Amino acid sequence: MPNLRSFLMLFYTIFCMFLALLSLVFDPRGRLYLRIARNIWAPGLLRIVGIQLQVKGGENLDWSRPYVVISNHTSQLDIPVIFAALPMPVRFLAKKSLFYIPFFGWSLWLAQFIPVDRSGARKARLSIERAASRIQKGPSLMVFPEGTRSLDGQLAAFKAGAFLMATRAGVPLLPVAIRGAFELFPRSTLAVRKGRIEVIIGTPLETQQGPMSDKNELRSAARERLSSMLHTGISV
Repeated sequence: MPNLRSFLMLFYTIFCMFLALLSLVFDPRGRLYLRIARNIWAPGLLRIVGIQLQVKGGENLDWSRPYVVISNHTSQLDIPVIFAALPMPVRFLAKKSLFYIPFFGWSLWLAQFIPVDRSGARKARLSIERAASRIQKGPSLMVFPEGTRSLDGQLAAFKAGAFLMATRAGVPLLPVAIRGAFELFPRSTLAVRKGRIEVIIGTPLETQQGPMSDKNELRSAARERLSSMLHTGISV
């Protein structure tokens, strides 16, 4: 059953969503929307539900560059955690059906988040190629390569989309590990617990625009690096 923190999380998100929608009237390109998400919604939500955020790594990164950011996905807390932890604007790649949800989905369209159509291989490929062309101009793009939240907190197999985008766009891949979110708000419950979440920002994997085969090597290297950070808590 939901607890008080769950309801506070929901109501605060609805309030910030309408604030973000209003911002699009004044800034149709979505830059103000992203500032509200990063500076108001994400840190405010984490404080409301009693979550302490610790960030490791990233001190020597060039945050003005666009990246394809990848992370493990175990909780609904992952999105506000990413917004709060990364000192740069970032948009998310999300399945197209989410964009049809009233208000929430409309705001994604207006803020220029990137939909991916998974109804067929050809449509998915076209969605990824359009996303790759947009990444080069910034801002960075966040992708959960597992495709959905983990049921047991373990790192699942990676889908190819994020790595195809990175190689097609020729932008670095940035691995980010989230530790502790599963224990506080797993997929199997509606009750949020207070506690600490740790974010480890890894070293970017440089890419070049190349053939399809390159994405498989990149996927293997990225999963190995992310798995190491999840187990050790050390940025690599």
